[in-house]
Amino acid sequence: MDFINWYWDQRVYTFSGNTTNVSEDCLCRLVIKDNVGINCWNVFVFNNSCFFKDIYRKERYSGSEVIQYIKDQPNIFSIECCPFFKTILQSIETKGWVDIENDYYQLLKVGMDSPGCNYTISELNEQFAFLQEKLIEYLHTIETDNVRNDLQNAIIDFFDPADFSTEGKKKALDNIGLDISSLADVEYNYGERDKLIPKRIMLLSFNYTKTAKMYGNFNITHNYIHGELEKPENIIFGYGDELDKSYQSILDMNDNELLRYVKSVKYLETRHYHDLLEFLLAAPFQVLIMGHSCGNSDRTLLNTVFEHENCVSIKPFYHKWEDGRDNYLFKIFPETLLI
Repeated sequence: MDFINWYWDQRVYTFSGNTTNVSEDCLCRLVIKDNVGINCWNVFVFNNSCFFKDIYRKERYSGSEVIQYIKDQPNIFSIECCPFFKTILQSIETKGWVDIENDYYQLLKVGMDSPGCNYTISELNEQFAFLQEKLIEYLHTIETDNVRNDLQNAIIDFFDPADFSTEGKKKALDNIGLDISSLADVEYNYGERDKLIPKRIMLLSFNYTKTAKMYGNFNITHNYIHGELEKPENIIFGYGDELDKSYQSILDMNDNELLRYVKSVKYLETRHYHDLLEFLLAAPFQVLIMGHSCGNSDRTLLNTVFEHENCVSIKPFYHKWEDGRDNYLFKIFPETLLI
C-alpha cells in the first residue's frame, strides 16, 4: 500500500508542467474533460495552488488523496485504469495490502485461457515491468537503518531440540552430538549447551534492500535470492508457483511471453539459488521465518526448503498486538485470510 501511495505522489507531481489535458502511463489514464474551465493539468495545479501547496510540502495532502478528489469529480475528470492496476487498487481498498506478484499470475492465467479478454499478455508484461521499475525507485527512498536487537538475538539463538520435528530430531541431534529433549536439559552445562549454537547461518533474504546485511555475525552468510537494489539487473520479481496445476498448461503453450517473469528461470542467472541448495544439503537445518508469509508467490522455493530432507524445524515469527490478537494464521495462510 505504501508503494502504491508513493506511485500516486509521483503521478501528482507530474501534473505541474503538463500543458495537455491528459496524464497517462501504462497503468492509468487521467483526463480533464472538455469545456470545464480547465484546459490542462498545469492549469489545474495553478487553479488549486493552495490545495497543492500542502501536497508539495508534504504537510497535508497525499497523492492518493488528490486522486480521490479527482475520482469524486466525474463531471470534470475521467480516470481509466488497466485491469491489472484495478485489481491492485481493489486489493488495497478491501485488505489494506496487495500481493502484486500473485495478482499478476492470476491475470496471466486468465489472459492465457481467454484470448478475448480486454488485455493481452504483452500488455500485462509491460505493466508488470513498469511496476518493477517503479518499485525499485520507491525502495531507494526507504530508510533501512533501524536494527532490532530482538531479531538479531533470535537469528543467532541456540537451537532448542523441543522445536525439532519428530522425524528430524534424531538426525539433528546426531549431527550436533547430543542426546537431549530440550535446551533446558543442558541449561547449566555450558560445554554441552554451546553445541546448540548454530555453526552456520544463512540469511535468505527476499527483501531487495540492505536490511538483511545489518544483521550479521561471524557465521552468517547473506543470500539475496531475489537480488539487491544495488544490482537492479539481477532483481527477480514475478511468479514462483510452479506447483500450481495451471503451470504445466503455461509450459504447453510454448510462449516465451508467458514465461517472462517465472522466478525459477531467473534463478539460473546468478549463483544465489545454487548457494541455497548447497547449504540445504550440508547438514540438518532449522528455518526461521521473519517478515515473510508462506504465500503462493514463492511457493516453489519455499517448498524446496520446507520439504527438504534436512529440514528439522520451521519457526514462523509473527506479530502480536496488545489486545491479544496476532497474525499467525495470516502468515501461514495469506491467500485465504485477511488481516
